[in-house]
Amino acid sequence: MECDYICILSNLRNEYRINSKCPAKMSSSSNYIVATAGHIDHGKSTLIEALSGTNPDRLPEEQSRGMTIDLGFAHLQLDDPNDPEKNYSLGLIDVPGHADFVKNMVAGAGSVDVAMFVVAADDGWMPQSEEHLHVLTYLNVRNAVVALTKSDSVEDIEFSSEMVSDSLKGTAFENAPIIPVCALIGDGIEELRKALIKEIKKVPHPPDIQKPRLSVDRAFSPKGVGTVITGTMTGGKFTKGQKAIIQPISSETTIRSIQNHQNQVSESLPGMRTALNIPDMEIRKGKSRSGVKRGDTITIEGLGTTSRRIHVLVERIERDSKAGKIKHAQRVRFHHCSSNISGRILFFDNIELDAGQKAIAEIRLDKPTYTHAGDRFVLRDWSKRFTIAGGSILDPTPPRRSYRTKKQETFLKARSSSLGCAKSFLQSLIARDQYLPTAELLTQSCFSESQINEALEQTDSIGSGPWIFEKEWWLNLIEVAGKRIDTIHNKHPELPGIDINMLRSFMKKHLPDSKLFEILVETLQGNDYIRSGTIIRKKDHRPRLPETLQLAGNRIREALNSNPLEPPSPKELVQNEDDSSALKFLLETGEAIQLDDKAILLSSHFENSVKKVKSFITSNGPSTAAEIRKALGTTRRIVIPFLEHLDKEGITRREGDLRSLNQL
Repeated sequence: MECDYICILSNLRNEYRINSKCPAKMSSSSNYIVATAGHIDHGKSTLIEALSGTNPDRLPEEQSRGMTIDLGFAHLQLDDPNDPEKNYSLGLIDVPGHADFVKNMVAGAGSVDVAMFVVAADDGWMPQSEEHLHVLTYLNVRNAVVALTKSDSVEDIEFSSEMVSDSLKGTAFENAPIIPVCALIGDGIEELRKALIKEIKKVPHPPDIQKPRLSVDRAFSPKGVGTVITGTMTGGKFTKGQKAIIQPISSETTIRSIQNHQNQVSESLPGMRTALNIPDMEIRKGKSRSGVKRGDTITIEGLGTTSRRIHVLVERIERDSKAGKIKHAQRVRFHHCSSNISGRILFFDNIELDAGQKAIAEIRLDKPTYTHAGDRFVLRDWSKRFTIAGGSILDPTPPRRSYRTKKQETFLKARSSSLGCAKSFLQSLIARDQYLPTAELLTQSCFSESQINEALEQTDSIGSGPWIFEKEWWLNLIEVAGKRIDTIHNKHPELPGIDINMLRSFMKKHLPDSKLFEILVETLQGNDYIRSGTIIRKKDHRPRLPETLQLAGNRIREALNSNPLEPPSPKELVQNEDDSSALKFLLETGEAIQLDDKAILLSSHFENSVKKVKSFITSNGPSTAAEIRKALGTTRRIVIPFLEHLDKEGITRREGDLRSLNQL
């Protein structure tokens, strides 16, 4: 039977309208979530009412049948008997005990700090008690109190208690306190409250890792208020007026107001039962792609994306079950927080998973889901009869075509061997992807920024600008680029270096992302290389003629040096290809200067001539080309292009037939 939302909403409309008038205040209590667990008719709802004064059964059908169908909620404020300054604000979640409604139980158990097993003394441990135990174990709930209800209906309460204790042996709850109670007359209620406080003290306070998430377990629209959603706050806080994102539809909304246990508050903190008023968002119905509904997650921008494939560690507890082995490609129902999505489980190895075993697998869902690495989940069979497994999410957004690849399998095994370890999760990510934007390191995970930064310091990685690189991979890329530059130096020692675009083209096959090239060049510059304009070279590289051109180069130098200011023309200097290459080298390296297509001087003679011209004009004032030619002892073929070169360089200034020195 599916939950009747129309009935739920009609009951909640008046509740929200009345509560919205409550004065604004913020509780200073520590906030925790306690969820019931147990078989149908064992008195869970009655016990909740005895503890809190609130009947959690809201649906007319629930009240007429005397059976919880969907989640119920109540608030319990407890004072610490040993510390008057301390009190605890407990959100009580009443879950259905009937086998038909286990999916609703799973939705309520997604953010539980302490479980309250409810076992009737006259009935003992029953099938749904066992299945709820499986669910809580798979969700990694480790603290519990057992309420042995209907204690007045048995003569030997100690025997009933021992039977329950035997049922819990070998589980995380084998040492849980067992408190006999009779909710109808109030026996044991105070002892149960004290046991809850004692168990709550063992639980770490819900952390604020600045990654707020609220898994929607109810959505309704009170008249004149707009859409209201409720859930348990985890991972961070929401504030009044804040922008939020609804996943998996990636729609933006604005939080108009916030309530916590019937009180208006300015912010909702981790562990709080929370109601958010988001009037700009409708309730999503049917196949609509807009709006919000149960199973959605409210979060903030920048915390990852959705996926229809997730990679997980699947675990089965070693207790009796009628579920049988889980087969490869078996249809399953994936429960995560308040969501419930159908899909298939595909193991990385060809296996069938039996009780007490675990394996890595891909869950292929029929619809996208939003999860974080480190989240817990529960699997139920397709027929909805059994809870068959649970586990941890290792990769919420696996790379495309990564199923059964060696790289992904190595990645998943590294994570599965160190669940909850930020260093292991980060190191495995860097090893697999090799490079990552620093701003995206484990954003879609259950680790805080401080945990990630601390883990980053311990990993074998290199940071450069906005990127993090796997050390060995990055150093190898630098080595490849450096060797390419060295090769060009060796093959073409006459060149000043390698053109940056030539290096870019060469590295294209080695770099998975073109954006990394500039970072690579910057890294090279920080080591033994220099970039000058579009040329990059090794620091100690000096252009030189290769051995095959040494003879031609020496002959040209001698020709230019034999008559410094009346040298041979370029045509006379170049007799063959070697001469052409050698002359080109001398010009490119600045050893020679070409004045025009008919005149080339060695740089040393050019500089000496410049000094003579400066001295001559300083002594004689503005001079003609003929006067300067005579002073230098050269010809018109040389002096005219020489002076024009000086004009271009700004050394001299021509005014008519006269040239004077520029005053700098």
